Amino acid sequence: MPDTPPPDVLVYPGCAEFSASTVTVPARILGQLGNADVQSPATCDEVEAPFGIESNGPDRVIPLDGLEPGRAYMVRLSSTADLAFYVATGCETPTGPSAAQCLLFEDATRTDRELGRFVATAETAIVVVDYWESQAPSSTEFTLEVYEEACTAGPQCGGSTPACFEGQCVQCVSSFECTSATAPACGANQVCANGTDACASDDATEPADDGPAGARAITIDGAGHSVIAAKICSVPRTELDYLSFEVTSLGEIWDFALAWTGVRDLDLGVYDATGKQLGLSFWEQPESIRLSYLSPGTYYVRVRDFSTVGQSAPVSYTLTTQRTLGTGCTASAQCAAEYRNQIYRGNCVAGSCVSIDAPGNVTEGGACDSASDCGPNLSCPSFFFVSDADTRETCARSCANDTDCAPLGTDFVCTTYLTQNFCVQKCTENDHCPTAIQSDPASGPWSRLRCDMPTGRCVP
Repeated sequence: MPDTPPPDVLVYPGCAEFSASTVTVPARILGQLGNADVQSPATCDEVEAPFGIESNGPDRVIPLDGLEPGRAYMVRLSSTADLAFYVATGCETPTGPSAAQCLLFEDATRTDRELGRFVATAETAIVVVDYWESQAPSSTEFTLEVYEEACTAGPQCGGSTPACFEGQCVQCVSSFECTSATAPACGANQVCANGTDACASDDATEPADDGPAGARAITIDGAGHSVIAAKICSVPRTELDYLSFEVTSLGEIWDFALAWTGVRDLDLGVYDATGKQLGLSFWEQPESIRLSYLSPGTYYVRVRDFSTVGQSAPVSYTLTTQRTLGTGCTASAQCAAEYRNQIYRGNCVAGSCVSIDAPGNVTEGGACDSASDCGPNLSCPSFFFVSDADTRETCARSCANDTDCAPLGTDFVCTTYLTQNFCVQKCTENDHCPTAIQSDPASGPWSRLRCDMPTGRCVP
């Protein structure tokens, strides 16, 4: 009697690989791209791929088992090439899974790392690691990790792993969660580790000052003044110098100036104790930041050598600090007054300017200082370093043209320079327009769109 033929699904060439041996979750697979006979469907339940679903190149099919229906799972793909992956529940077309069988397609970045989340619908699922074949990938090797989601936020974690990173409870997400000067840097596998002292020569604070826990204290004199001399290099590229300072009274103004000689590219940043960025200076020499209306507490200055070619030879620099005493804020307009290199914090509370931090609760027209403040289908024009932010940064609807903004009044126009456009107030000066902090400016601290005064539009 002849053997019973396999199910029809395995007849299709695109489904042949789906009969491979299953891998039990949690799983970590070291693999290579193989045959190119599976294609993703035209769409999936969830698509995180700004350039569209493309999968005509080599692939590798990895069947999973040990899943619990209804549970969320994370898929993390690492490779030296720009690969993609999708998650399917089966295979029922000549080329591969149908749209109804595709839970997730992930190609969100053009880097060597992709991360996606799916909810299991059965005890089994299939991950297909894929590539768009416009040219051969730089490498066919990859590492794929699949594990159950343990957290979506830090409060769900605790003990020795208090932070949440990519669905896992870990020791640190950034170095601000590392509390020991002997292990000040958040390193591989999200574990606090020693800093790296790879400069040809350096100052005595290395490598402890590679993280905030080992930061060198800025000690000001009776006039609120300090000058610190130090060195930094760009090997490894994660080499950083942290310094700390204390705000002890309301209304203090802190000025920082980073000076050096030569053509190396040093950058300056200031952060609060949680790692929230408060000020930046990238494109000037010397770099400078002024911060106002800080809450009393500990803050950190970070110096980095961002030279494009890693150099072990250090560059000497001086960090000059000046504290000026004052009085606390009384209105949100004071929080917007200093914007050259200070990131807007839109709420004046008890004399200090703090972030609004109203996750998803602000309605249309309400003040905001980050996109997460606004309710569903609303955006916040939280551009760095723009003037009059206290009146111009308000939650607004999305738009395709100015007509969509008409219900808000004649003073609103639709942005034309974003992937997702929304309504903003008309500009009346260049400093109302967005900055592009990663672009070298022709002049001034930041590259910025300009204001076309007759139309109130920001334009290139």
